[in-house]
Amino acid sequence: MKMTTEEAFVKVLQRNGIEHAFGIIGSAFMPISDLFPRAGITFWDCAHEGSGGMMADGYTRASGKMSMMIAQNGPGITNFVTAVKTAYWNHTPLLLVTPQAANKTIGQGGFQEIPQMALFADMVAYQEEVRDPSRIAEVLNRVIANARRLSAPAQINLPRDYFTQVIDIDLPEPVAFERPTGGATAIAEAARLLSDARFPVILNGAGVVIGGAIPASQALAERLDAPVCVGYQHNDAFPGGHPLFAGPLGYNGSKAAMELIAQADVVLCLGTRLNPFSTLPGYGIDYWPKDARIIQVDINPDRIGLTKKVSVGIVGDARQVAEAILAQLAPGAGDEGRAARPAEIAPRKSAGAQAL
Repeated sequence: MKMTTEEAFVKVLQRNGIEHAFGIIGSAFMPISDLFPRAGITFWDCAHEGSGGMMADGYTRASGKMSMMIAQNGPGITNFVTAVKTAYWNHTPLLLVTPQAANKTIGQGGFQEIPQMALFADMVAYQEEVRDPSRIAEVLNRVIANARRLSAPAQINLPRDYFTQVIDIDLPEPVAFERPTGGATAIAEAARLLSDARFPVILNGAGVVIGGAIPASQALAERLDAPVCVGYQHNDAFPGGHPLFAGPLGYNGSKAAMELIAQADVVLCLGTRLNPFSTLPGYGIDYWPKDARIIQVDINPDRIGLTKKVSVGIVGDARQVAEAILAQLAPGAGDEGRAARPAEIAPRKSAGAQAL
């Protein structure tokens, strides 16, 4: 069918359920922003692009719905840098739209022109530039799919003179990916280590929240009578009132969590890249267990073993991996040392409450 490039762009946004865009209005993308109201897309015109980027990150993290960041090419786009990097380390799937200088003038230095792809190269999980107006929908659809697949911002760079062109196009269908469930051998080994552990500890990260894995991690902790810690700024990754919850590790963390994980012989790091801020010493306690077997579960294989030596690495969705490990635990899993663990957890939680 024939339509304008801006109509194709907006229809792809609609098909992928993107209903909110954040930034500051600019001439580079007015053709699509003019269509937003009719398309059911709300544009939040912010006081500063950096604030708009933080709003997009917060909205997507709170709602679970992908949103879009967009601003004027050149100086508008540069103001997104901090917000995009924040979203990258928050594992937030965002669509970053960067209108580029027109093809006719690229390289001539107009309007504070910058190399926008190079600027965001290490801040997004995927980026692609539109090379021809007829490919605008295809590229946008792929960028959105990769943002969701990699749970991080992804960038589409689009020369501004590609808008207002009439193209003959078949609109692509949204691409959905099943999250990996972890390798069978790795899950079996993780279940064996946890079944034989004397003092297992679970460390939950952002992936537990993103993947809806809190109930699964709670069931696993209760089966093992294992204390549960959380990473820095991820207190929402386990119920705070649960008797097995020990609190956050790392900067401004819980002494109870630090003292408990120091005793671990097996640590299940669930949905976490083991951010250094989540494992650095606190209160003079170098608590990370030196001789423990470490099981790290993360959806991004590049993060496994990056900051800590691991015994078992599992690439997979936190919820599905936790459920698979629970199903494969030995009948007597957690029995060794079970009586001693509650006696260690309760007094430390009470003494360390002021550090939360």
